[in-house]
Amino acid sequence: MQRSQSWFFYLCAIEGAAAIAALLAIPSEGGRLSPARLILMGLIAVLCIAWIVVGFRRPRGLDKLNRPVYLFTCVLSSLILSLLLFFLRYLNPQGLLSTYQRLSPLLWYLLILSVQLSFFFLFSYRGLQPANLSSRKTIYLSAFIAFCLLLLVFLLIAFTRLGLTPDTAYWSEPGVPIPGWGVGLALLGGACVLFLALSGRERLVDLLLPLAIYLLAIVLWLSVPADVVKNSFYMPIDPPTFQPFPYSDAGYYDQMAHSLLIGHPYRNQIPTRPLYIFLLTVLHLLFGENYRDVIVGQTFVLAIIPVVFYYLGKKLHSRAAGLVIALFFIFRELNTLLISSNTRVSNTKMLLVDLPTLLLLILACLFALRWLEQKDWKNAFLAGGTFGLLLLLRTQSVLVLPVIFLAALLVFGWRNKSFYRLVAVFLLGFVITIAPWLIHNYLKTGKLAFDATFQYATVASQYAYSGNLDMSTFDPGKGLGRTLIEFALKDPAFVFGFIGNHFLHAQVDGLLALPLIKPSNGLFEPVNLYWITWDGRLEWYNAILLLFYLVMIALGLGVAWRRWRWLGLLPLGFSVSYALATSVGRFSGWRYDLPADWVWYFYFGIGVAELLLQSALLFGVSPRAERRGTVGATQSKRVFPQLLFFASLFALLGGLPWLAEGIASPRYPDQSPEFLEQRITSFSNAPTQAEIESFLVQDDVFLQVGRVIYPRFFAKGR
Repeated sequence: MQRSQSWFFYLCAIEGAAAIAALLAIPSEGGRLSPARLILMGLIAVLCIAWIVVGFRRPRGLDKLNRPVYLFTCVLSSLILSLLLFFLRYLNPQGLLSTYQRLSPLLWYLLILSVQLSFFFLFSYRGLQPANLSSRKTIYLSAFIAFCLLLLVFLLIAFTRLGLTPDTAYWSEPGVPIPGWGVGLALLGGACVLFLALSGRERLVDLLLPLAIYLLAIVLWLSVPADVVKNSFYMPIDPPTFQPFPYSDAGYYDQMAHSLLIGHPYRNQIPTRPLYIFLLTVLHLLFGENYRDVIVGQTFVLAIIPVVFYYLGKKLHSRAAGLVIALFFIFRELNTLLISSNTRVSNTKMLLVDLPTLLLLILACLFALRWLEQKDWKNAFLAGGTFGLLLLLRTQSVLVLPVIFLAALLVFGWRNKSFYRLVAVFLLGFVITIAPWLIHNYLKTGKLAFDATFQYATVASQYAYSGNLDMSTFDPGKGLGRTLIEFALKDPAFVFGFIGNHFLHAQVDGLLALPLIKPSNGLFEPVNLYWITWDGRLEWYNAILLLFYLVMIALGLGVAWRRWRWLGLLPLGFSVSYALATSVGRFSGWRYDLPADWVWYFYFGIGVAELLLQSALLFGVSPRAERRGTVGATQSKRVFPQLLFFASLFALLGGLPWLAEGIASPRYPDQSPEFLEQRITSFSNAPTQAEIESFLVQDDVFLQVGRVIYPRFFAKGR
């Protein structure tokens, strides 16, 4: 440590004086300083004098502190002090507020000292090596261009209010943000993984980290009791059963699953979301009518989502990026669960299709990325098959297909024969997967219908100036495509206006998945639902925070572009095209954006990981680069047997909703009016057959047997 570094110790002394000033500024009772405060001020004053002495006259043996153990001690102290400050402030704000006010100047001072000393020891031990950053210079230009584009969109929204002005149709509040403490823990986790990777433990990390992410998701999500959905819209808990029974869309999916279980397939309809209905059927076979256990089973499936996020982030950047993104999703879902009764956003305790759609969307993105990187038929087929399964959950996902074809064209070039060959393999996997369901629907209706008729009617009803969701105006003979095109040609400005408004609204909601600076009542207090009533206006400090988010997102986009070119933007293309598909249907916000609103915190996580990596490079630490797959990987000689296996697998997965129709024999084989009349008259004190027949001749009266799936309690008079 050279004498020229004395300024560092003088800075530490000045910061101590600021901490003493902060202690003096705290109001005191009776106008006198308490003995405890005088002691705190005395401790800080002693530290200030010590820093001045060290800066003025360097003691002998001070250079011996240039050892890794002291660096590690300072880093550990920073972590402990950060956690202490956090829990002191938010664990019990009412009981510990006065303690926090008096101790925080000292604790903040010690935290700042620990962080500064960490960098000081690191600098003294390894020195600064800015030349190591020369290999990353090309990233900055790409990041700058990305930031300029993002800033232009930000300013467009701010000045035109597009994306902020509510539409008269299906316009809803943003999704649930990641909690602020969750962002901090995710960044800390990324730094720890980077440290382990730098220390040569890559194999151990690769082995344990995905499993740890999966188990953490399950433990945290299941730690939230099912009672949080008590007053929710989709899974309310009512007497007399006190079970979370599905309602609305969730009720529809579950009723379809029950229709399979009683041997009356899909209530003689073409259902929507057939693959999810099959999943619910399997869960009911495993757990019966215990919905709490059904939710647990669904959680074990959906906990795969953060693992796929990890692999996607790792593929595009590093293990640290993958972990940060995975933790973002885990903590966001935890926050969503805690406020289940206050929002309508889908979560793991609700029987809704949004999270399964997200799982298959990012899984298809991962396989597509691997295919376009390695240029092999296996990943092309897997990407096509997974995308086909995605359409069995959300048919509007078909608008993502052009993005995949465009990415393939940009990677291969239109003159490359591999482009046509591998795109054909992708389409083969896609067609084999969806063909069983199309055949099933053709045999039922005589048409190649892919979805339930009411789904087309719902979208068509949105193309109106008023009376949205009035499905009686839809003409099935005309078809959905013709209906939309005719209305768009009649008033294109109106149609493109609401599509653009909803699309930008979805992007704003995605950015708001990163938290704003808002009051917090404590860890165990109700969450501040600031985003639900947000009117599009930002305080100056939140505007600065959003600009910081844009900078980090731009850095993530820049590094993804420089390393992968067009493939680095593939997650962005998947998300944007899905959001566009939702906007074409005139929907945005709420749970509709959930499969697409992850993209901004995804690239934010990559940007943060890149910043950590560059910090390591600056101090002379040279991490091993994450290996990319071999471009133009050697194809297996046993292509046909493998292709046959994958084709059979995806044909089976795509045919499961059809095969499920034979899962049970009919529970009520005879439902004729004559049979039901006999059943009724066989009971004691039952009405006579003549009374039943006179009742049935009335308009809108029918006789049907069934079972009560969701017993409800209704107050008197309702």
